[in-house]
Amino acid sequence: MKIRETLRRKNQDLEQDLEHIVSLAERAQIVSELEPYRIAFLTWANQMLRQARANLRLLERHYDSLLPDVLSETSTLLQYVRLIKFRYLRGLYRAGDWDRVCLRTITWLHEAHPETASYPAVFADDDVSIIPAKGLPFYFFPCLEQRGLRFQPLFFHEFGHLLYTCHKQELDALVGEFQQVVESELLPVSQRNDQYAQEQARIRQSIVETWYKWTQEFFCDAVGLVIGGPCFLNAFSEYISKFQMSDYYRQPSDLHGSTHPISRLRIELLTDRAEANPLHQHGHSVLDQWSETAALLDVTEDHHGFYSPSLKDALKQTLNDMIVEVSPRECTQEEAAGTGWDLESGNLVSLLNKTWLEYLERPTEFRSWEQSVLQQTYGLETSGA
Repeated sequence: MKIRETLRRKNQDLEQDLEHIVSLAERAQIVSELEPYRIAFLTWANQMLRQARANLRLLERHYDSLLPDVLSETSTLLQYVRLIKFRYLRGLYRAGDWDRVCLRTITWLHEAHPETASYPAVFADDDVSIIPAKGLPFYFFPCLEQRGLRFQPLFFHEFGHLLYTCHKQELDALVGEFQQVVESELLPVSQRNDQYAQEQARIRQSIVETWYKWTQEFFCDAVGLVIGGPCFLNAFSEYISKFQMSDYYRQPSDLHGSTHPISRLRIELLTDRAEANPLHQHGHSVLDQWSETAALLDVTEDHHGFYSPSLKDALKQTLNDMIVEVSPRECTQEEAAGTGWDLESGNLVSLLNKTWLEYLERPTEFRSWEQSVLQQTYGLETSGA
């Protein structure tokens, strides 16, 4: 049968690819902080290698009744090997000394939460994001931002996505309850039974469904603030601000099914949360910047029915309930002030808040200060970095 020969060729190719992958992973020159990931990666790759060889042995038995099972196993293996080649291997073969900064941030985050304490740290080059797979999450971070401290707090938001995955059933239930609030807010006082009413019902349903992703993003923003305090608020505000109208306004067609709320609304919710704790002065400063930018752009916010102030209290309560459910590590007042950090303590949150204090208060001296910290804390040579 031709399919037998096709499956044999496919599994031979898979065997060769996996042998090469294992060899590359074993020989990769990496920093010690990446070693737990290499161990997990090799365990996974070797399991696949054994499966490819098992498929080849089954094909040698010439039992046609085994072909459907081999076909299924081969299909699964193909998908996983592609995933390894195009994603997970990147965390090893691109590795270098500067990875130590991001890897220590991710490791600290994982170890600060009991459900993720055993997860290895790994990341690759790209815009800030995460694939929040349980056991082996994969982070992405921009090339230049990897080589400094200011934007390290952005990992706190991505960690929120991992916490959501770990508590998905409970958090989905809370999000679902909030979607019901959204739907009730959108229902008209009187109902019509015509084509116009059907179109309005379709729009309402699209808005309700969009809020499934939006609520998760607001939740991850809140997680970032809980963990990092001012350093997250400053890093997040500076990173997402493009000084464009799209920060404040998007067309309805862009909002339907979108994964992220309008940036200005995210900042509003974050600064509201900051107002409720000792971070209020930082919240005022960030919100003022966004308001002044909006004035210069001469832009008026319009959420096209996706959001109204009447939803705020219910949304804030939902986010509070979600935070209670996952219990992220909370930034202390001392850490928020950046006063609890020194080279001996190694307190990451204090260091990152200290970083933003230095950047905002002494911008001309910041680069030399940061280089000194990177050299002393991470053992990195910063000349020409």
